[in-house]
Amino acid sequence: MTRTTFNRSALRLAIACAALGLSACAVTPEALTPEQQLAEASADRQQMFDTQEPVTRAISLEEAMARAVKYNLQQRLGLMQRALEDNSLSVSNLNLLPQLAANAGWKARDNVAGSSSESVTTGRESLESSTSSDRYSRDANLRLSWNVLDFGVSYFSAKAQANKVLVAEEARRKVVADIVQQVREAYWQAASAERLQPDVQRALSDARGALEQARQTERQRLVAPLESLRYQKSLLEMIRQLEVVEGELAVSKARLASLMNLPPATSYSLVLPNEANYTQPALAYNLADLEVTSMTQRPEIRSESYQARNAVLETRAALLKLLPGANLFVGANYDSNSYLVNDNWADAGMQVSWNLFNVLAYPAVKKAGESRLQVAELRRQAMRMAVLTQVNVAWREFERSSQVFARSNELQQVQRGILRQSESAFSSQAQSRLERVRTATETVLATRTRDRAFAELQVAHGAVYQAAGLDPLPARIAGSSVDELTRAIAGNAVRLNQGQGSVPAGIAAAQQVPYGMSAPLVVSAAPAAALIAQTAEPQRKVLRLDMWETLGSLRGAELIPVERVDGRR
Repeated sequence: MTRTTFNRSALRLAIACAALGLSACAVTPEALTPEQQLAEASADRQQMFDTQEPVTRAISLEEAMARAVKYNLQQRLGLMQRALEDNSLSVSNLNLLPQLAANAGWKARDNVAGSSSESVTTGRESLESSTSSDRYSRDANLRLSWNVLDFGVSYFSAKAQANKVLVAEEARRKVVADIVQQVREAYWQAASAERLQPDVQRALSDARGALEQARQTERQRLVAPLESLRYQKSLLEMIRQLEVVEGELAVSKARLASLMNLPPATSYSLVLPNEANYTQPALAYNLADLEVTSMTQRPEIRSESYQARNAVLETRAALLKLLPGANLFVGANYDSNSYLVNDNWADAGMQVSWNLFNVLAYPAVKKAGESRLQVAELRRQAMRMAVLTQVNVAWREFERSSQVFARSNELQQVQRGILRQSESAFSSQAQSRLERVRTATETVLATRTRDRAFAELQVAHGAVYQAAGLDPLPARIAGSSVDELTRAIAGNAVRLNQGQGSVPAGIAAAQQVPYGMSAPLVVSAAPAAALIAQTAEPQRKVLRLDMWETLGSLRGAELIPVERVDGRR
């Protein structure tokens, strides 16, 4: 085979390979088929519901919360996002290590890599053509390199990723608090509707019987048509109101089932409250306690503090990139070239590079970093203001709900008395059936109004805790089963109602410290027993902690105590 023939064959082979590669790069959209969608839906449904503990008894409020915390998809998504950030942190930590690169290769050519040289002075060939490399060769090397500048940037990136892990945890706390609050609202709506269902059914049956009797009376013309129609209209209006109340049960229980991640068609019952349970819940904390606690416990504020940390770290990384970069390396090498005197050797060295124009970028980078930090601090301050507003609004809403429930409870009791009198009057034929039906309907509606007011009161009570950042779950849970979660939630609720919420060290002292006097701070390792614990007359102190430790968080500023307001601390 001649050289020309070989070159033509190689060219044709190269053209064929290029055409094949280009044809493989042509990608067209491929829509999901109905069979694929059905298979995907079936697999998703199985993963959504198959791993849940079955419902074997009536569900209490605490168990509903436990099921929502364990099985709700939003909560599971929050856990997965936290796990994702943890894995990203592990990757960031690995980026701090030096690079250890191993390379190996083989190469061949169809002719000898020969060369000649000519004299610069005379222009004549000075040596005959020669070669110093084999037509077939193998090489390999193992090199350890470490870029000091990249290490610094990776270090700040890892610190920022660690803060993102904490942000993800705070986001998970917020999701849990929101889910628990939604469960509390849906549970009380569903429980009150289920409890009232027998009364609604009885009143509906009586009203429908009276309506049928009225229609028969109209057909027999025993009363005047106008009077009969007005009678039927009154009954129909009462039936419509009762049917609306009846329909609320299915809607509220379906919503609660969704929060617990139960299949929509699941039949379950609730632990129903009795009349003794319809009492106003008490708050063991005053408004000042809740405001101070919210400043450190709310997940949104903590997230903004971590974001402020990352703003500082991002500025540091940007400034570090302006410095010269030094790359240190050491390695071992091998080459099969037979012309080499030494076919294996070790080498080491250092290389320094610096973009001199980075000097011009320093003022702009520094100014951008300062602006970034100011924005982060302003966002945190705005969030603190929003949280304070939420705490006060939740407090006022609880007071308003308490008044509404007290009045609704009184009205319901009065209406119950009217119903008893109406039943007695109807039994003695001193009252018409229409009045009896009307009184029964009004009693059902009054009870429903009272129950709704109580549900709103429970929601407002939980909203106060949520606004203050008091978690519905304890910090540590013995296990992950529904029963263990239920017991943990019930125990934590008892502790909160007794005023045994944990107070961060330093904040509890600042709560009792007037302004203006400086004194050493002694921080106890034990958590505070209660936010409203009575103590002796405090000394005057001002807390000054390391601001750089938390990069502008609450601990870095003067901690403002809560003065006595209206006789309350």
